[in-house]
Amino acid sequence: MARVSKAKSRSGSARSAAAHPHLTLARVSVSQRGLQFGLGIALLGSALLLDPRAEAAFDAAKRACAIVGVIVAALALLCDKSRADRNRWSRPAQVAVCCAALAVVWTLAASILSPHQALAWDSLRRATLFALFIPIGASRTFAACGTRPALGLFVIGASVNVVISLAQAGGWQLPFDVAQIGGRFATGALLGNEGYVALAAATLAAICAAIATGAFGLRYRLGAVGVAAAAVAAIAINHQATSAIALCAGLVAIAAMRWRLRWLGVIFLAIVVGAATTALLPVLRNLTWAELGGIDAYQRLTTYRLGAWVAALHMIATRPLEGYGLGSFAMEQQTHRLAAEISLQQRFVQPTGSSFIYAHNDYLQLAAEAGIPALLFVLIAIAAILFGLVRIGRALADVERLVLLAMLTCAAVAALAWFPLQIPFISIALLLTLGRAWRVVADEGAP
Repeated sequence: MARVSKAKSRSGSARSAAAHPHLTLARVSVSQRGLQFGLGIALLGSALLLDPRAEAAFDAAKRACAIVGVIVAALALLCDKSRADRNRWSRPAQVAVCCAALAVVWTLAASILSPHQALAWDSLRRATLFALFIPIGASRTFAACGTRPALGLFVIGASVNVVISLAQAGGWQLPFDVAQIGGRFATGALLGNEGYVALAAATLAAICAAIATGAFGLRYRLGAVGVAAAAVAAIAINHQATSAIALCAGLVAIAAMRWRLRWLGVIFLAIVVGAATTALLPVLRNLTWAELGGIDAYQRLTTYRLGAWVAALHMIATRPLEGYGLGSFAMEQQTHRLAAEISLQQRFVQPTGSSFIYAHNDYLQLAAEAGIPALLFVLIAIAAILFGLVRIGRALADVERLVLLAMLTCAAVAALAWFPLQIPFISIALLLTLGRAWRVVADEGAP
């Protein structure tokens, strides 16, 4: 009897471990441990580390951590001896992969044809390293580790910066001197810019909102609401309208999926697409935005981003197919802004006399640097993944799907007036999310 009981106990333990692999450390493979270690370096390092002695104090150490982390994680995947994925991918996943491959090929061609060869190839190397986070997030190894550890690392990093930003708003200062590289307020926490903190806070609040609507205990849901409230406070004290709008988009995505309010998502999408279309097309712009206010009013409303946008649009108009090569916007923007000013008979300068090194619109910058086809391929790939997430027939309280949708929607809207993919901490989280979302969508087509 003792032997039978012992055998049953072992059998029950095995079943429990199979059902909850994240609770059993003994079953974690070397590749999984390596992947977790690499992602820990990348996410926590890009959120918390800085080098006061470096010229780019808030940027150099973070990018170094991101590069080290992605290399460690990629090597861990190469050590994975598990069987390759032979499942049939769903149609949206196939479309996303095909369009992503075409975007890569087109971007490579843009680098070859770039008038700034050295800059383009250097930027392409950096972009390739960061892009590795997508297949890492899409890997079976990442799925076996569970998404909670990576999500927890992002929540920790974002929460620390939110708390520090709120403390700085109350008068506290960092205990060391660094060069101020940007921003309007001294509330940039460990990210170096209050806009970066607000973007991280918007993503954090969207995650917490998804958790609060899930099937968790009251304690966890109240905790999520409390963290979300702190994140919203950080957005408010930093006066970041873009992050607030991005958060609203994430909340709309959660509501539309959680309570089957598809019409709400359709209305919000129509508003965003309509606003962007009327702003980009001169004929429609003259009939809409131009009638509502003058250039000076929109300059103040957009924190003087119009100069960067018109420069990007002029770059697109002059080289619509091949672009100028990755990383070329900072070098080309001054020339094209002046040309746009002459063409439009309107000035687009900042009061401080400085200039943007990013277009403050990731879509326009990609089209300006890699060409319109590259942008279209990327948009189709992302749309396919989002469509796949929306049509998955899972439980309404599927928290992972809600988190993925909220994060991607929030980032997609924020990219209209900011550059989340240029901020290491946020970029890593979003690329991992994109990869994981693709995996979830791809597995829907498995036999």
